[in-house]
Amino acid sequence: MCEYNKGYSKMNSGNVALTWLFLSSLCTAQTVVGLIHTDTVTTLNQQFLARQRNGVKKTSKAETKGIHSDVVVFAGDRVFAQFVDGGTWKTSIYLVNLENHSTSLAVLFFNDNGTDLYVPVVGEGLVRGMVITLNTAGSMEFETTGDSPGLAQGWALMSQTTNDSVGGMAVFRQSVPGSPVQEAVVPVVNQFQSHFVLLFDNTVFTTAIAVANPTANAVVIPVNIRNQSGQIIDQRTTALGPYGHTAFALPSTWPSTAGQRGAIEFQTSGFGVGALGLRFNGSAFTSFNVLENYNWLVAPQ
Repeated sequence: MCEYNKGYSKMNSGNVALTWLFLSSLCTAQTVVGLIHTDTVTTLNQQFLARQRNGVKKTSKAETKGIHSDVVVFAGDRVFAQFVDGGTWKTSIYLVNLENHSTSLAVLFFNDNGTDLYVPVVGEGLVRGMVITLNTAGSMEFETTGDSPGLAQGWALMSQTTNDSVGGMAVFRQSVPGSPVQEAVVPVVNQFQSHFVLLFDNTVFTTAIAVANPTANAVVIPVNIRNQSGQIIDQRTTALGPYGHTAFALPSTWPSTAGQRGAIEFQTSGFGVGALGLRFNGSAFTSFNVLENYNWLVAPQ
C-alpha cells in the first residue's frame, strides 16, 4: 500500500489568495484480495518491461503512449504553468542538469497577456528572467522575494537552444500572519500537450486549471466537458494569445461543472500548450497533472 500527495496553487487577483487542496490517495499493486505484489510473469507485463527497456513507446493493442518510470524528463518539459509573487506569496524554482555535460538555459517569466513579467528575485533584483549554467549533474535554485503588496501572476518557460534534459520543479509558499506557512510543489510540464484530459471534482472541493501557450502563435482550444458517464454536458472554447496564460476556478468560469464530477477534454490544433490541474479547499493547496489522451478523437456523445 502506498500514499501520495502532490501540491500546487492558482491565485486570485487580490491580496488574499485562493488555496488548494488535493485529496491524498491510497494505492495497491493489485485489487485482488491477498495479492501483495505485482505479477511480473504475465505476458502483458513482460511486454511492458521489454518496451520500457528498449524505449518502445506503444504496445500492440493498448497503444500505450509511454511505459516508463513515474518521473521521466522529456525534451519539451519546459513549462511552469503557474508562477506567482507578492501578496503573501513567493515562488522558488529548482533545476538539475541530467546530462553528462554542462548545459545552459534561461528561465523566462510571462504575464497572462504574454508580455514580460518582472519579478524580484533574491540577490538579483527585478528581472524578467534568469540565465543559468549548470555543470554536469549540477543543480541550483532561485526564489522570488514575495515583498510586493500586490499579487503578480503568470507563467515561466525554460528556454533552451538544445534538447538537453533539465529537471525542475516550482515551490509555491504562502505566509499569512497568524497562520501556518503553506507550500506545495509542482514539476515542470510539457509544452507539446495538444490533447489532454483534466479530471475535476466540484462537489466538496473546487477544481481549477492553469494553461500557458509557449508559442508565438495564438491558440484556440476546443473543450468538451463530460460527466462521470462520459457524456458531453457542455462545450467551451479557450483562446490564448502568443505566450498567453490563463488560470481559473472551473465553477466560476464554466458553471456547468458546478457541483459535478467528471473529466474535461482539451484539444489544440497546433503546437500544444502546458497545463496543470488545481484543487483547493481550506488552507492547504496542491496541483495535479492533466492526462494525455489520444483515444477520444471519436468519443461517445
